[in-house]
Amino acid sequence: MYIREISTSKLFAVFDRRYTQDEFRAACQVVPGSYADFFVLEMHRCLFDHARDIRAEYKKYYAIEYPTISDFLFWKYGIDKETAQQIASKLTKSTFVGYSRDTMRIFDDETVKSVLKEILSALGEFFDENSD
Repeated sequence: MYIREISTSKLFAVFDRRYTQDEFRAACQVVPGSYADFFVLEMHRCLFDHARDIRAEYKKYYAIEYPTISDFLFWKYGIDKETAQQIASKLTKSTFVGYSRDTMRIFDDETVKSVLKEILSALGEFFDENSD
């Protein structure tokens, strides 16, 4: 898993796959309807429900313009070349690459980042410590 803030309140994220809200809830074991549940669902909405699917966007609109997805990530989204190449080399059929707005700025908080790491660890994701 890789998350990087690419400009104020804009996030770029890479996950092994796209996770459902139920998977997020089960991973963190929150009580449905609780404040913690609301908070976990807000994280999920930001990262998955409201995120633009970059791979689908590339395949549908930009594959002709950019010869590789790493070029697309570099030129369209400003991801540095080395990181873009690392991401491209790790892509599998199920990898989810998303672009979203963190309008609540929740990912600025270290506690939120820690909780997200725990959730994704429970889901079997590896957190890239070099991401923001």
